[in-house]
Amino acid sequence: GGTIGDLSVADGGPRSADAEALDDCRLLLVPNELIADLCSRVPSVTQALLTSIAGTLRRLTEAASDLVFLDLPRRVAKVLLSQPTGEDGVIALRMSQEELAHQVGGSRQSVNAALRGFERRGWIEVRDRAVTIRQPEALALFAN
Repeated sequence: GGTIGDLSVADGGPRSADAEALDDCRLLLVPNELIADLCSRVPSVTQALLTSIAGTLRRLTEAASDLVFLDLPRRVAKVLLSQPTGEDGVIALRMSQEELAHQVGGSRQSVNAALRGFERRGWIEVRDRAVTIRQPEALALFAN
């Protein structure tokens, strides 16, 4: 249910990033010309495009702010808290520690150390690639 390439639709420039699907998915390519035509005729399409771009800008601004103002364990905590959880509190991390490290701007070893620290405090439990958040309030308090 997501979109990519919104920015290039808005300004006609090249895409600013690539994407890789982690699961099977269906993609729909909508040519820029079609979107530009729709935006000129249907104000709600323009508003939807602006909302999407604003959401991306807010997410990237927050990520940049986190890199400047938060240490690595707090960035790891924020990423864990942003993942969808099941009713049992389990996050099936859909990324390796290496990918998580890339997302938070650290090394795999430092991410592993942060996860082990959270586990020692009783905030999370790590089993294989599944993380269970045992104390979400404590983890959120730490992250913020």
